[in-house]
Amino acid sequence: MKEMIRDTDIFKNLDSLIEQILELYKHVSYKWQKTEKRNLINLKKSHVANLKNDDTLLNLVWKYRDFITLAEEIVRFIFSLSESSQIVNTRIKTKNSIEYKIEHYFLCHENGRIPINKCLNDLFGIRVIFSSDVSHSDILKYIIEQHPDLKCIDSSKADYIATHVYFKCDNFSFPWELQIWKTEDREKNLNSHKKYKQEYTRWEEESKGGF
Repeated sequence: MKEMIRDTDIFKNLDSLIEQILELYKHVSYKWQKTEKRNLINLKKSHVANLKNDDTLLNLVWKYRDFITLAEEIVRFIFSLSESSQIVNTRIKTKNSIEYKIEHYFLCHENGRIPINKCLNDLFGIRVIFSSDVSHSDILKYIIEQHPDLKCIDSSKADYIATHVYFKCDNFSFPWELQIWKTEDREKNLNSHKKYKQEYTRWEEESKGGF
């Protein structure tokens, strides 16, 4: 996963990136719903617990992951970022990470009685890292004001410092996530991610490959 860092006008770049992601998300979601129209479910009304005992529902998660992995539009988007000066990288969530997150929500969040689209809200993730004196509170305020249809939250916790933006057009497509980092927090945030990966790797070994 290629990573690029650049010091520039943060709000101008954020606007441009958000608009690119929004256009891409809407287009890919339309194609997904058209392709899977007979199998779609309301991800707000279906709970994480249902994924534990409904193979059809769980298979829909894997089908969506495969769909975005092969989507030409996403491949072109990623390639365009590598050819530009954008300060961004991307990732599609791994299968074992998805399994761990489902299990974590089942065990730690009301026995999984949480909407699927609240849990699996980052199957496709984009991360922007910038060098600027602009605070996360200013970024949060700006995005809420300029993009009121998007969910934007302060996701800082312990050593992890970030603002997250979620893209969702309706309840029948899985949301996407944009992580906004600052250069000064990069190492701490990466270490935080490493700890999370160690947790689900350990869980995977103990559960003999998940469910």
